[in-house]
Amino acid sequence: MFIRFFLYLALFAAPPAMAAPNWDRTIPILEERFEDGLNRYDGTSGLWSTLPRRGQLMTNAAQTVFLDYGVLGAAVDQHLPKLHEVTPDGLLLRSARLPDAALGPVREYMAQTGQGRRADKIRFATGEITTAHTWSQAYGYFEVEARIPRGKGRWPAFWMTFAGIGWPPEIDVMEAFGAGINVPTKRDNAVNTAVYFDRLDRNRAPVHEVEITNPFGRTPEEIIPKSKVRGKNTVYNFKRTFDANGEYGSNIYDDFHTYAALWTPEHVIFYFGKDRDSLVEVYRTPTPDDVHEPMFVIANDQFTARGGFWSPREDALDAVLDPENAYRIRSITVRAFEPELVLDLKSGDTSFDANGSVIHDTKGADVIAPGAGFDIIHLSGGADRILLTRGKEHKIISGFDRNDRLVLEGYPFSTAKDALARLTQVGDDVWLPTGADPAWPHTIIFRDARVGDFRAKQFEVKWPVARDIWRAEAGRLNRPQLDQDGDGALTPDQPGAWLNDRAKPVRMTGSELEDRFVVAHGRSIIAEPKNGGVDTLWARTNYTVPEPIEVGIQQKPKATLRASNRGARLEAAANFVILEGKAGDDLFVIHPDSRNCAIKINARGGHDQLRGFHDGHRLTLAPDLLATRTAWQLKTVPNGTLIQFSANHSLLIEGLPLRDVEQILNGG
Repeated sequence: MFIRFFLYLALFAAPPAMAAPNWDRTIPILEERFEDGLNRYDGTSGLWSTLPRRGQLMTNAAQTVFLDYGVLGAAVDQHLPKLHEVTPDGLLLRSARLPDAALGPVREYMAQTGQGRRADKIRFATGEITTAHTWSQAYGYFEVEARIPRGKGRWPAFWMTFAGIGWPPEIDVMEAFGAGINVPTKRDNAVNTAVYFDRLDRNRAPVHEVEITNPFGRTPEEIIPKSKVRGKNTVYNFKRTFDANGEYGSNIYDDFHTYAALWTPEHVIFYFGKDRDSLVEVYRTPTPDDVHEPMFVIANDQFTARGGFWSPREDALDAVLDPENAYRIRSITVRAFEPELVLDLKSGDTSFDANGSVIHDTKGADVIAPGAGFDIIHLSGGADRILLTRGKEHKIISGFDRNDRLVLEGYPFSTAKDALARLTQVGDDVWLPTGADPAWPHTIIFRDARVGDFRAKQFEVKWPVARDIWRAEAGRLNRPQLDQDGDGALTPDQPGAWLNDRAKPVRMTGSELEDRFVVAHGRSIIAEPKNGGVDTLWARTNYTVPEPIEVGIQQKPKATLRASNRGARLEAAANFVILEGKAGDDLFVIHPDSRNCAIKINARGGHDQLRGFHDGHRLTLAPDLLATRTAWQLKTVPNGTLIQFSANHSLLIEGLPLRDVEQILNGG
């Protein structure tokens, strides 16, 4: 009864449509016209990824893989068709037959990456570009100017999908069907717009409301969300398919057109037009609960569809796959909403806030430590020091010059030289992408800058965190290597080792890439090269982190994890864990679910930092350190309270005000 009544209201009282997108409060992120070619992301620098996340090649097609050079090796690359090409018209994304010389290697690669059961059906390859490893955002304006290829089987799209693990959410700005060649199809001139959602949040908990309708729909089909069971989950979508020629007099196959979406916390609004100036609203939906998380951008051709409903005619294949019949992208535009919170250090505001913010410095030398949100930092003078912790949101910095310094914590590299190598010119800005593994890309944007202007001395890298390459790279076994022959030694099968002693004394040797060591026996030994990437120890016994290891995580309750004299990132991932610092600079991290943990600070420590501490945990200071109590200084800093034991020894407790730290030190 409720739905029928609501349908009546929606059909006869739908609110009027807006004529054009409203860019108020948005800022430019990307205005890509491919004038300098296709800026491929290579794992270190670049902008556009050209494969699906994790490197698996097949997604929604029935007989087609996404492919690019560099996947199958140089010997195969010379036989591959050119699926990505930049011309004066912009970027061309093509679909093509796979030559015999490539079919075998493609199918072998699919078998190695968990898609072997579908490999024998593969006949074609197609192109895509994504920002999966460089940029994602919640809300904003997304636009593509493109020309659609002809031919049944072609199904190009411009869309966004969840930057975390799992699917949906998804927003389809445009999915267009190729018009039939010689023989028309029922989908000629058809363009899909859609919003996909489900009950699951980013932690896969079923908390989202899905019993919703679209009050902006004009037909019952647009008002009631469609649903489809996928495994144990049900996926819903609001969707409208419009006839570009019949409704708007537009030939999307012969001419470029502009497709756009404005995504806000309240609505997702879709637009179509000959160009940006002529955009009109074609569809609008409410923003479902599931569609409030950051997404990354994808532009892809697609050839064939899962289920076979959009298969090409064999007698038209040559025309459909003609290299000139490409998905032509003239430009891609992304704009983000500027945060509403403004923090002005000249007025006494602090820069540390968990929400996204716009931060203005003073003319002097500032220490700026933003929180976990999407932050825009404006520098206007002085030798500023910006403290960034890698998270799920990005940072934009303007006015960064040779006198400023950027301190990077939790990033997947260990030296300033590594940070410098990642810098990428994107239009007038410089991006510092730090990748994804395979979720949550993170990038720092420097406004109005050139890569050549930066120097390594402007970057300080502290307490790095390795990428999870076993989850990020489909070709790797997502399980540890064991001492199967019982000889007490483990050496890597490939660069990037995951070694597990299985609670027996084992000598484990690392590689030149990031390694993971699981130690459950106190007499196990780790031999790691000094420059062997960012390495991680998972301890399940009392253990001291060896000097070349950057990260130690204690997973056993009531166990102790000690830092080396070099300094390390120590994490408590269980209850009653003891983390003990040494002479180097240590970062202590107590996981949110860990209870009753203790942090031990010795007298000859470095400049340490403590995260996740509250009154349910204990701070233990060595007796000879307590003996110097009268010389300590406490002061408020942007991200917490600093205890200055001496000129060379301090502890910063994140997130706690000075009065709480005083109470802790006084035994309260």
